[in-house]
Amino acid sequence: MGTGGGEDAAAFFRWVHGLATDGDRRMVPLGDLAPAFDEGVGSLAGSVKRSVWHMTFRPTWSEVRMARPIAEVSRRRGIDARYVADRLAASRLPLLSSHHFPYFRNHPVVAPLLVVDTRAVFVGAPPGHQLAGEVWTSTAPQVVDGAIRVFDAVWRAATDPHPDGVPRFTRRMVDVAFLLTDGASDREIARSMGVSERTVSHEVGEIIRRLGARNRAHAIALIGDAGP
Repeated sequence: MGTGGGEDAAAFFRWVHGLATDGDRRMVPLGDLAPAFDEGVGSLAGSVKRSVWHMTFRPTWSEVRMARPIAEVSRRRGIDARYVADRLAASRLPLLSSHHFPYFRNHPVVAPLLVVDTRAVFVGAPPGHQLAGEVWTSTAPQVVDGAIRVFDAVWRAATDPHPDGVPRFTRRMVDVAFLLTDGASDREIARSMGVSERTVSHEVGEIIRRLGARNRAHAIALIGDAGP
């Protein structure tokens, strides 16, 4: 593939997955996605200088939690942050788009892709693919240029899930949700966040209401996509 994929996402991913399968030195294997990302997310977040573009096939709540350091970097002034996931991902994880507001958009995603500072690329494969669960990185100009073109095309075609400019949940509600799904009590959440227990109780009640949950346990299940 001479151009590295152009704006055709499917063609780009076929090309890079082919390189990975063939052991091409432009694609450096990092092993299984979860441990590789878990171990390297801190240093990766610390390396971001200008931009972080993340396209994810369909994340789990644990993956969203794992990527929080990158989300924090994305909120820094001067960082060009972009996050794309499909509509089903946003509906399965109700707090997903609010977590990445205002740089979240919806669009069908072929495979996971992360582009850092338009110089380093991280690529995964979707479920069902023979390479599913594995991740590679590349700084080869042909791969990086192809990834940039593909991501830019997807971003321009993607839709904003918050057309009125208002996320469904506030940032503090998202922070509370992470601690809720860790099993923390209101007192523990209040201590961790440096707010009053009454404030936390209010936020938990509002999360339950906005999710349409029956109670606290049901809300926790819905946040992590474990409930009906």
